[in-house]
Amino acid sequence: MMEMLIISSEQQMRLIMLFSRNLAKQSDKALIKDLGAHPVTSSAYPAFKAATDLRVERITLPVGDDKNAALEGGDFLYRYLAKGYICLGEHKGDPKPNLAAWGVRSIRKLPKVGFGL
Repeated sequence: MMEMLIISSEQQMRLIMLFSRNLAKQSDKALIKDLGAHPVTSSAYPAFKAATDLRVERITLPVGDDKNAALEGGDFLYRYLAKGYICLGEHKGDPKPNLAAWGVRSIRKLPKVGFGL
């Protein structure tokens, strides 16, 4: 099983994405408590980790079908980016979410912070 996790803060309008085959075994509370174990290269990450309103959303991605997994991940991510959220850091992990189904051809990079629409 492959899982894409989005941990977000509504107050900060920020999120991080995690891809994993083994994080599914951790509870949401444990994931949030262990954010320091995930290296995110963003100047906004320290403030994000300290947010009191962090929440976790999970999507199970199909294993072995990278095209559909990328589209499903893109649908999931687009819901946040369309609301104005900024994804912290650079994208790491596979499959890379595909936003093409929503007409997104490029993302706006914010140096040392992350990306958004």
